[in-house]
Amino acid sequence: MTLPLRLLFIAVLQVVLTSIITYYLVTDEYRGLSSQSVDTLENFLIEQKHQELKNYTLLAVSAMTDAYENSDIDDKRAKARVTEIIHDMTYSGRDGYFFVYDGEGNGVVHPKEPYRVGKNWWELEGENGDKTIQILVANAKAGGGFHRYPWRKPSSNIMSEKMGYSVYLEKWNWMIGTGVYLDDVNSQLNKLQQEIDQHINKTKQIILLVAMSSIFVIFLLGLILNLSQKKKTDQKISELGLKIINMQEEERRHISRELHDGIVQVLISIKYSLEATGLWLAKAKVAKPQPLEHAQSNLRDAINEIRRISHHLHPRILDELGLSAAMDALAVEYAEQTGITVNVTKPAVRKLVQDGISTTLYRVVQESLINVQKHAHATEVNIDMSIKDKWLTLSISDNGRGFDTELNNKVDDYGIGLRNLAERVEYHLGEFSVQSSTSGTIVKARIPKISYANNPSETKGYSA
Repeated sequence: MTLPLRLLFIAVLQVVLTSIITYYLVTDEYRGLSSQSVDTLENFLIEQKHQELKNYTLLAVSAMTDAYENSDIDDKRAKARVTEIIHDMTYSGRDGYFFVYDGEGNGVVHPKEPYRVGKNWWELEGENGDKTIQILVANAKAGGGFHRYPWRKPSSNIMSEKMGYSVYLEKWNWMIGTGVYLDDVNSQLNKLQQEIDQHINKTKQIILLVAMSSIFVIFLLGLILNLSQKKKTDQKISELGLKIINMQEEERRHISRELHDGIVQVLISIKYSLEATGLWLAKAKVAKPQPLEHAQSNLRDAINEIRRISHHLHPRILDELGLSAAMDALAVEYAEQTGITVNVTKPAVRKLVQDGISTTLYRVVQESLINVQKHAHATEVNIDMSIKDKWLTLSISDNGRGFDTELNNKVDDYGIGLRNLAERVEYHLGEFSVQSSTSGTIVKARIPKISYANNPSETKGYSA
């Protein structure tokens, strides 16, 4: 893994970990605060219910005070009067009423469930197992108290949570109680809890959105950085490749010059010496030895071969007269060696391209002709160089059998020689293509004007 990818991975991992930690911390804190809020609201509402029950009970006790205070323990008329008063006292519609049980759990008054009157309910248990009547009686004897228990709601006839409050009439051994249902309290608490849950979910979404946005931004920046780094790397590789090619060409030029100006001149000097020896022998009327004849012939062949190698490494005519003359010379030499007809078409202009591009185009022609000789079995080759639509186009076509009918202009499918040519052309922002079929092969190199023109504003004065 490269360093930029490692940094990108570390940055993304840090964002993910930070988001997870933030998510849990914020969620946990939010739930803690929400729990406190719900508890506070519940306590407030319950306290209101407590006060409400006390007020209702105080009203009931006030209504029966005269009858109770002026009665004896067994005053049946007073008890009947109080029973009637309590039976008729209601509030909050059908759900607010009072009930009376004696100290042993016998029903005395119950306006909503009259079947309880006259029966003992001391062992009555709620759904949670509490002895409801016993607790209410105990709270009343203790001076008044509250108890929450499930009870059937008259208005809806369903079981609901109820909060009861009871007081004790010691003289008659009665427990007077009333209660309010907590549906509205639970409804408000549930509503608050739903709102809190919505806020928590919204917070989760925000954290997730921020995390995903951060990851996307980091990924985008990493991608941009990686592409920028890749572009710089490709540029450096391209510059290095071009530098290597230029060094190779310079080395070829140097070796070619050394062969032509050094070794060839020494061999020519030896040739002159052998010719002088032959003249001296002729004057002395001595027959020229056969080995001398062979030496002169082999020396001529060696000089021609070295000249050919020197020209192949780097033709001096390319530096002295330009690309056009070099292609003409290469075509003539190629036709003489192979017997293949070579036609050259080029623009009648001068100062066409810079030295580096001239060398590249010359190598394209040279490599193409070598491939034709080796593989094409062609009888004719056409070399065409033209300038059109701000492009310099060099095309080498033959009438041979083609070297790969499946080749579809893919650089990766080229041989080493063609790939090197493609890279050379691409270094100059150009395009390189090969089209091959059973009717022949076309090698094409295109160089944009921005690369080949010494002065893009000029259209004349080129050196081809």
